[in-house]
Amino acid sequence: MKISPIVSLGLAAMLALPLAAASADPLSVFQPTHVRAISVTPADAKALHSFPPLEAFGRVFGTRSPGLDEVASASEAAQEAGYALRLPADVPASLGKDAHYQVTQRVRTWFTFDQAKATAWAREHKVALHPLPAGLAGTTYTATLQPVTLVTYGAAPRSHRAERGSRRGSFLAIVQAPVPTVTSSGASLQTLATWFAAQPGVPPHLVAQIKAIGDPTETLPIPIQFDKQTATKIDVDGVQGLAIGDETGIGSAIVWTKDGKLYAVGGTLKQSTVLALANSLK
Repeated sequence: MKISPIVSLGLAAMLALPLAAASADPLSVFQPTHVRAISVTPADAKALHSFPPLEAFGRVFGTRSPGLDEVASASEAAQEAGYALRLPADVPASLGKDAHYQVTQRVRTWFTFDQAKATAWAREHKVALHPLPAGLAGTTYTATLQPVTLVTYGAAPRSHRAERGSRRGSFLAIVQAPVPTVTSSGASLQTLATWFAAQPGVPPHLVAQIKAIGDPTETLPIPIQFDKQTATKIDVDGVQGLAIGDETGIGSAIVWTKDGKLYAVGGTLKQSTVLALANSLK
């Protein structure tokens, strides 16, 4: 099944494990309790895309991206995910007739910083890397993402031509999972994040936005496309979240965290409708 832009947004929120969200305690766990928008311009995306892969700085092993299994019902999805699902109390009748339930596999990925590999890459590409901080070499970082559930109603847009041409059907997606965790065996994640941020080619204003978040153990940055999306703070489900709008008119989404879970509700619906559905989760 093709995943729509709205579902991709929810997955991005679930799978984002930014190195900038870090802890001063080397062995503590990164478990964000808030979300905050980070504006990413096309130039930022281009610069980050040209940045070397993580393998250039060490060894990466484990699962990179989760497989996606479709099941027959919400109860089966909950059983496979290992936690109870929260779903809207009143899905519009026009959407409820066409429901799909999907669950990703559990993901665990390890990255061990290797000074020799980083030095070799820098020499080969004639790049002057920022001096390596003490304790970083040999540190292993473990990122864990529990199963993510995606419950979709209606038919997702299939192409830009369909979106801009003939009338589109309504579509709703509810994405939820336990918040991701990251642990370190040595140097703190903050040490690694600061070192990466100091390297040539990293957009300074992007680094400044992440630093401005505040306590990095509490907040998960959500990348927002500067030229295509808007994001505003909003009260949802008794907490503060983000309302993300798509300026192409495709739809909107609400993203928030609560009680150790990360949620995203979105679709080809008005923001007020999406918000009401998010507030009706039970």
